[in-house]
Amino acid sequence: MRRHTKLLVLLLFALAANSCSNANLGLGEADCSPPAGGTSSSNVMTLQAVPTAKYTPCLNELRLGWDSVEWFAESGRAGIEIAEDFEPFLTATVTETCDVSEAVAVDSAYPDIQRFEDIESQQAEIELVIVPSGEQPLGTAQQLVEELDGVQIDDRPVTYTVDSAIDDPVGSRSELALSRGAYVWIIDELDVEEGTVQLRSNLATATGRGLEPDDALDLIEDAAPGVFYRGSWFFTFEGGCITYEFDADGILAETVTADAEDALGFYPAHELLQGAKDAGFDIG
Repeated sequence: MRRHTKLLVLLLFALAANSCSNANLGLGEADCSPPAGGTSSSNVMTLQAVPTAKYTPCLNELRLGWDSVEWFAESGRAGIEIAEDFEPFLTATVTETCDVSEAVAVDSAYPDIQRFEDIESQQAEIELVIVPSGEQPLGTAQQLVEELDGVQIDDRPVTYTVDSAIDDPVGSRSELALSRGAYVWIIDELDVEEGTVQLRSNLATATGRGLEPDDALDLIEDAAPGVFYRGSWFFTFEGGCITYEFDADGILAETVTADAEDALGFYPAHELLQGAKDAGFDIG
Protein backbone atom coordinates (compact mmCIF):
# COMPACT_ATOMS: atom_id res chain seq x y z
CA MET A 1 0.00 0.00 0.00
CA ARG A 2 1.38 3.43 -0.93
CA ARG A 3 1.12 6.31 1.54
CA HIS A 4 2.42 10.15 1.77
CA THR A 5 6.93 -2.43 16.87
CA LYS A 6 6.76 -4.42 18.01
CA LEU A 7 7.61 -4.11 21.76
CA LEU A 8 10.29 -6.13 23.41
CA VAL A 9 8.12 -8.69 25.15
CA LEU A 10 10.51 -11.43 26.16
CA LEU A 11 14.15 -11.90 26.95
CA LEU A 12 15.44 -15.46 27.19
CA PHE A 13 19.06 -15.83 28.15
CA ALA A 14 20.19 -19.43 28.52
CA LEU A 15 23.07 -19.37 31.01
CA ALA A 16 24.36 -22.67 32.31
CA ALA A 17 24.33 -21.74 36.00
CA ASN A 18 25.66 -19.29 38.56
CA SER A 19 25.05 -16.40 36.14
CA CYS A 20 25.90 -12.91 37.32
CA SER A 21 23.31 -10.37 36.21
CA ASN A 22 24.25 -6.94 34.82
CA ALA A 23 22.21 -4.02 36.14
CA ASN A 24 21.61 -2.52 32.68
CA LEU A 25 20.88 -5.52 30.48
CA GLY A 26 20.49 -8.49 32.76
CA LEU A 27 22.70 -10.42 30.35
CA GLY A 28 25.51 -11.55 32.62
CA GLU A 29 28.91 -11.45 30.96
CA ALA A 30 27.53 -11.23 27.43
CA ASP A 31 27.19 -7.52 28.20
CA CYS A 32 30.05 -5.57 26.57
CA SER A 33 30.61 -3.40 29.67
CA PRO A 34 33.27 -4.54 32.16
CA PRO A 35 32.23 -7.22 34.67
CA ALA A 36 30.89 -5.58 37.81
CA GLY A 37 30.04 -8.46 40.06
CA GLY A 38 32.44 -11.27 39.38
CA THR A 39 32.71 -13.93 36.73
CA SER A 40 29.85 -16.19 35.70
CA SER A 41 29.99 -19.77 34.52
CA SER A 42 29.00 -18.48 31.07
CA ASN A 43 32.38 -16.70 30.90
CA VAL A 44 34.17 -19.89 31.77
CA MET A 45 32.26 -21.92 29.19
CA THR A 46 32.92 -19.33 26.46
CA LEU A 47 36.64 -19.33 27.22
CA GLN A 48 36.72 -23.13 27.29
CA ALA A 49 34.79 -23.36 24.00
CA VAL A 50 37.39 -21.38 22.00
CA PRO A 51 40.44 -20.87 24.26
CA THR A 52 42.63 -19.45 21.46
CA ALA A 53 40.34 -16.51 20.54
CA LYS A 54 41.48 -12.98 21.39
CA TYR A 55 37.85 -11.74 21.49
CA THR A 56 34.41 -13.10 22.30
CA PRO A 57 31.07 -11.66 21.05
CA CYS A 58 29.12 -9.45 23.43
CA LEU A 59 26.00 -7.30 23.52
CA ASN A 60 25.93 -3.52 24.02
CA GLU A 61 22.17 -3.11 24.15
CA LEU A 62 18.81 -4.67 23.32
CA ARG A 63 16.84 -3.37 20.37
CA LEU A 64 13.11 -2.95 19.80
CA GLY A 65 11.69 -6.03 18.05
CA TRP A 66 14.12 -8.53 19.54
CA ASP A 67 11.87 -11.17 21.09
CA SER A 68 14.64 -13.39 22.41
CA VAL A 69 18.38 -13.32 22.95
CA GLU A 70 20.09 -16.58 23.87
CA TRP A 71 23.66 -17.35 24.83
CA PHE A 72 25.15 -20.70 23.76
CA ALA A 73 28.46 -22.54 24.08
CA GLU A 74 29.83 -25.88 23.02
CA SER A 75 33.22 -27.26 22.16
CA GLY A 76 34.70 -25.09 19.40
CA ARG A 77 32.02 -22.38 19.29
CA ALA A 78 30.11 -19.96 21.51
CA GLY A 79 27.98 -16.89 20.96
CA ILE A 80 24.68 -15.05 20.98
CA GLU A 81 21.53 -15.86 18.98
CA ILE A 82 18.89 -13.15 18.41
CA ALA A 83 15.37 -14.03 17.23
CA GLU A 84 11.96 -12.57 16.39
CA ASP A 85 8.95 -14.84 16.89
CA PHE A 86 11.56 -17.41 17.93
CA GLU A 87 13.06 -17.44 14.42
CA PRO A 88 16.77 -16.50 14.56
CA PHE A 89 17.73 -13.64 12.25
CA LEU A 90 21.14 -12.64 13.67
CA THR A 91 23.76 -14.82 15.35
CA ALA A 92 27.25 -13.84 16.53
CA THR A 93 29.54 -16.85 16.95
CA VAL A 94 33.21 -17.13 17.93
CA THR A 95 35.22 -20.00 16.46
CA GLU A 96 38.92 -20.73 16.06
CA THR A 97 38.83 -20.24 12.26
CA CYS A 98 36.34 -19.36 9.51
CA ASP A 99 36.28 -19.66 5.72
CA VAL A 100 36.40 -16.24 4.06
CA SER A 101 37.33 -17.52 0.59
CA GLU A 102 33.98 -16.40 -0.89
CA ALA A 103 33.84 -13.14 1.07
CA VAL A 104 35.00 -9.63 0.20
CA ALA A 105 37.40 -7.66 2.41
CA VAL A 106 35.94 -4.40 3.76
CA ASP A 107 37.25 -1.68 6.06
CA SER A 108 37.48 -2.60 9.73
CA ALA A 109 36.99 -0.24 12.65
CA TYR A 110 39.58 -2.20 14.67
CA PRO A 111 43.32 -2.18 13.90
CA ASP A 112 43.82 -5.79 15.02
CA ILE A 113 40.71 -7.23 13.34
CA GLN A 114 40.18 -7.92 9.64
CA ARG A 115 36.64 -7.78 8.29
CA PHE A 116 35.04 -9.67 5.38
CA GLU A 117 31.47 -9.83 4.05
CA ASP A 118 29.51 -12.36 1.99
CA ILE A 119 26.02 -10.87 1.66
CA GLU A 120 22.96 -11.02 -0.60
CA SER A 121 20.36 -8.32 -0.04
CA GLN A 122 17.41 -6.39 -1.39
CA GLN A 123 17.24 -2.94 0.15
CA ALA A 124 14.05 -1.15 1.10
CA GLU A 125 14.58 1.91 -1.07
CA ILE A 126 13.19 1.79 -4.61
CA GLU A 127 14.76 3.89 -7.37
CA LEU A 128 12.52 5.28 -10.12
CA VAL A 129 14.17 7.13 -13.01
CA ILE A 130 12.04 9.15 -15.44
CA VAL A 131 13.56 9.39 -18.93
CA PRO A 132 12.00 12.14 -21.07
CA SER A 133 12.57 12.15 -24.83
CA GLY A 134 12.68 15.94 -25.33
CA GLU A 135 11.98 19.40 -23.94
CA GLN A 136 8.23 19.06 -23.49
CA PRO A 137 8.46 15.57 -21.91
CA LEU A 138 11.22 16.95 -19.65
CA GLY A 139 8.84 19.54 -18.22
CA THR A 140 6.19 16.88 -17.67
CA ALA A 141 8.73 14.61 -15.96
CA GLN A 142 9.83 17.36 -13.59
CA GLN A 143 6.21 18.11 -12.71
CA LEU A 144 5.58 14.41 -12.04
CA VAL A 145 8.53 14.24 -9.62
CA GLU A 146 7.12 17.20 -7.68
CA GLU A 147 3.71 15.54 -7.48
CA LEU A 148 5.17 12.20 -6.36
CA ASP A 149 7.46 13.62 -3.69
CA GLY A 150 6.95 11.55 -0.52
CA VAL A 151 4.77 8.89 -2.19
CA GLN A 152 5.95 5.43 -1.12
CA ILE A 153 5.55 2.00 -2.68
CA ASP A 154 4.45 -0.74 -0.30
CA ASP A 155 5.58 1.44 2.64
CA ARG A 156 9.07 1.62 1.11
CA PRO A 157 10.86 4.91 0.37
CA VAL A 158 11.22 5.83 -3.30
CA THR A 159 13.86 7.99 -4.95
CA TYR A 160 12.33 9.82 -7.92
CA THR A 161 14.84 11.35 -10.35
CA VAL A 162 14.67 12.81 -13.84
CA ASP A 163 17.32 11.99 -16.44
CA SER A 164 17.62 15.41 -18.08
CA ALA A 165 20.23 14.42 -20.71
CA ILE A 166 17.65 14.76 -23.48
CA ASP A 167 20.30 15.05 -26.22
CA ASP A 168 21.35 11.43 -25.57
CA PRO A 169 19.38 8.44 -26.90
CA VAL A 170 16.46 7.35 -24.74
CA GLY A 171 17.48 3.70 -25.10
CA SER A 172 21.00 4.11 -23.72
CA ARG A 173 19.79 6.30 -20.84
CA SER A 174 17.14 3.73 -19.94
CA GLU A 175 19.61 0.83 -20.10
CA LEU A 176 21.99 2.66 -17.77
CA ALA A 177 19.23 3.10 -15.16
CA LEU A 178 18.08 -0.51 -15.55
CA SER A 179 21.67 -1.75 -15.08
CA ARG A 180 21.68 -0.44 -11.51
CA GLY A 181 18.31 -2.01 -10.69
CA ALA A 182 16.14 1.08 -11.12
CA TYR A 183 12.61 1.19 -12.52
CA VAL A 184 12.26 3.43 -15.57
CA TRP A 185 9.43 5.59 -16.84
CA ILE A 186 9.92 6.78 -20.42
CA ILE A 187 7.89 9.84 -21.43
CA ASP A 188 7.60 10.97 -25.06
CA GLU A 189 5.36 13.54 -26.76
CA LEU A 190 2.44 11.10 -27.05
CA ASP A 191 2.69 10.32 -23.33
CA VAL A 192 2.59 14.06 -22.61
CA GLU A 193 -0.67 14.38 -24.57
CA GLU A 194 -2.29 11.33 -22.96
CA GLY A 195 -0.91 11.67 -19.44
CA THR A 196 0.80 8.28 -19.56
CA VAL A 197 4.22 6.72 -19.07
CA GLN A 198 6.08 3.70 -20.46
CA LEU A 199 7.28 1.43 -17.66
CA ARG A 200 10.53 -0.52 -18.04
CA SER A 201 12.25 -2.74 -15.48
CA ASN A 202 14.30 -5.91 -15.12
CA LEU A 203 11.08 -7.74 -14.20
CA ALA A 204 8.74 -8.95 -16.95
CA THR A 205 5.70 -8.20 -14.80
CA ALA A 206 6.68 -4.55 -14.34
CA THR A 207 6.61 -3.34 -17.94
CA GLY A 208 4.01 -1.68 -20.12
CA ARG A 209 3.07 1.21 -22.39
CA GLY A 210 0.33 3.79 -22.11
CA LEU A 211 0.10 3.49 -18.32
CA GLU A 212 -1.24 6.16 -16.03
CA PRO A 213 1.33 6.93 -13.31
CA ASP A 214 -0.82 5.37 -10.55
CA ASP A 215 -1.17 2.16 -12.58
CA ALA A 216 2.59 2.09 -13.21
CA LEU A 217 3.20 2.43 -9.44
CA ASP A 218 0.78 -0.43 -8.80
CA LEU A 219 2.71 -2.67 -11.20
CA ILE A 220 5.97 -1.83 -9.44
CA GLU A 221 4.37 -2.56 -6.05
CA ASP A 222 3.13 -5.96 -7.23
CA ALA A 223 6.46 -6.94 -8.80
CA ALA A 224 9.08 -5.50 -6.44
CA PRO A 225 10.96 -8.26 -4.57
CA GLY A 226 10.67 -8.29 -0.79
CA VAL A 227 13.32 -6.69 1.39
CA PHE A 228 15.89 -9.13 2.77
CA TYR A 229 19.45 -9.26 4.13
CA ARG A 230 21.23 -12.63 4.23
CA GLY A 231 24.78 -13.85 4.56
CA SER A 232 27.72 -13.34 6.86
CA TRP A 233 30.16 -10.82 8.24
CA PHE A 234 33.50 -12.28 9.34
CA PHE A 235 35.87 -10.66 11.84
CA THR A 236 39.23 -12.44 11.96
CA PHE A 237 41.86 -11.85 14.62
CA GLU A 238 44.58 -13.58 16.61
CA GLY A 239 43.46 -17.09 17.49
CA GLY A 240 39.88 -16.82 16.28
CA CYS A 241 37.05 -15.45 14.20
CA ILE A 242 33.66 -13.97 15.08
CA THR A 243 30.96 -14.51 12.46
CA TYR A 244 27.73 -12.52 12.27
CA GLU A 245 25.14 -14.61 10.40
CA PHE A 246 22.13 -12.74 8.99
CA ASP A 247 18.75 -14.06 7.82
CA ALA A 248 16.42 -11.06 8.04
CA ASP A 249 13.34 -10.12 6.02
CA GLY A 250 11.01 -7.12 5.86
CA ILE A 251 11.29 -4.48 8.58
CA LEU A 252 14.04 -6.43 10.35
CA ALA A 253 16.14 -6.38 7.17
CA GLU A 254 15.80 -2.61 6.87
CA THR A 255 17.64 -2.04 10.17
CA VAL A 256 19.60 -5.23 10.83
CA THR A 257 22.98 -3.89 9.65
CA ALA A 258 22.79 -0.81 11.87
CA ASP A 259 21.50 -2.94 14.75
CA ALA A 260 24.41 -5.36 14.38
CA GLU A 261 26.96 -2.53 14.29
CA ASP A 262 25.50 -0.78 17.34
CA ALA A 263 24.26 -3.61 19.52
CA LEU A 264 26.98 -6.24 19.12
CA GLY A 265 30.62 -5.93 20.07
CA PHE A 266 33.86 -7.72 20.93
CA TYR A 267 34.99 -8.45 24.48
CA PRO A 268 38.74 -8.95 25.08
CA ALA A 269 39.10 -12.58 26.12
CA HIS A 270 42.11 -11.83 28.33
CA GLU A 271 39.90 -9.69 30.57
CA LEU A 272 37.40 -12.51 30.93
CA LEU A 273 40.23 -14.95 31.57
CA GLN A 274 41.72 -12.78 34.30
CA GLY A 275 38.32 -12.31 35.89
CA ALA A 276 37.73 -16.04 35.84
CA LYS A 277 41.11 -16.74 37.45
CA ASP A 278 40.51 -14.07 40.09
CA ALA A 279 37.18 -15.75 40.87
CA GLY A 280 38.91 -19.08 41.36
CA PHE A 281 37.76 -20.83 38.17
CA ASP A 282 40.05 -23.41 36.61
CA ILE A 283 39.80 -22.73 32.90
CA GLY A 284 41.93 -25.73 31.93
